[in-house]
Amino acid sequence: MVKKRLLFLTPRFPYPTRSGGKLALINVAKALQDYRLTLLSLCGTREDMEYEPNDGLFAEVHKVYHPKLTSYWNVLSSLPGRRPLQLAYYQSNAFRRKVEELLPQHDAVLAHLIRAGQYVAGSDHIIPSMLLMSDAISLAYQRLANLPGTSLLWRFLSRVELNRVSHYERACPENFDLVWLHSDVDRRFLELEQKSVRVFPLGVDLEEFPFNPAPSGNVVAFVGDMSFSLNIDACRHFIQDILPALKARAGIRLRVIGTCPQSVRRELEKHAGVEVTGVVRRIADAVDGVFCGVCPVRAGAGIQSKILNYLALGISCVTSEVGLEGLNAVDGRDLLVYKKPEDAVDLIMKLYGDSFFRNTMATNGRKYVEKAHNWKMIHRCIREDVSELLDVK
Repeated sequence: MVKKRLLFLTPRFPYPTRSGGKLALINVAKALQDYRLTLLSLCGTREDMEYEPNDGLFAEVHKVYHPKLTSYWNVLSSLPGRRPLQLAYYQSNAFRRKVEELLPQHDAVLAHLIRAGQYVAGSDHIIPSMLLMSDAISLAYQRLANLPGTSLLWRFLSRVELNRVSHYERACPENFDLVWLHSDVDRRFLELEQKSVRVFPLGVDLEEFPFNPAPSGNVVAFVGDMSFSLNIDACRHFIQDILPALKARAGIRLRVIGTCPQSVRRELEKHAGVEVTGVVRRIADAVDGVFCGVCPVRAGAGIQSKILNYLALGISCVTSEVGLEGLNAVDGRDLLVYKKPEDAVDLIMKLYGDSFFRNTMATNGRKYVEKAHNWKMIHRCIREDVSELLDVK
């Protein structure tokens, strides 16, 4: 039997898979391995252009180079208009030509984020189409535009982009046969009630994150891609508003785990008690001495994959209210939620001083991700959605 061909369009090369967004896309591909998959990706660096994936997921891999200088020029050129800057940043005539070449050779197309979705919506080739929309970007911009402590430039760009993206996100699902979001919070915010809009949560690889309840230690972990502005803001907030009290009360330190540009690393490591690992092969190998994971995000949307990582590993989590959104985890049972910085200090100190409480939270957290965020179970839902679409079409 000849396999049906699915074309994946991505605005950024999804390898190496070091971020939650890339992992989500790769897991969609894993769920659809019964199809013949083709990847077409924009690449922002020469390193991306040279990287060769070895997981065997894609039968073909096509790349189009799109340097940052071109993206910056696209954004500047689009400021006077109404087009979302998200789309302008990833505008490439070469990519569009390649999309038009590949679409007729495939039975269906899946776009990752609205950034790649623009190439499907504007095409004359009509085949079954899917959009992994993931999160409500406009919700993140709404919060960022009013966030204290952010630069005037970021506030300006957030306000400019908010209305543009908000209108686009609410309208673009009409151009697709199937749209996925990661949480009902995002779906409700965008007011997308169509049957074609489905929700599947972010998952966690339970083998990659083995359960190992944290022994006593004095390190708090923050896991995240530190080239992402909202992670940078979360770390700054924690270092400025929460960490000083923890250091004063118990000498607690912060470890930042994940990709980190040198400029951000230098900024963070200026603060006493802060260490930055940079890229690690496995997060599980970088949590020695960690008794608590934190998610102090103040803006954002969707599901915070860092929380799933902590809970899977058996590391108790303290999160902001924004971090809890998108999850069905229960405050006080699966994780701990704070409203004010002083509340975060008290919760972290409770975990630090009470090993029984810490281990109980760790066990409950692991049970939660096993039940609600196991990728193997989520894969089945993705396969059913795609099978239903292609069978109907």
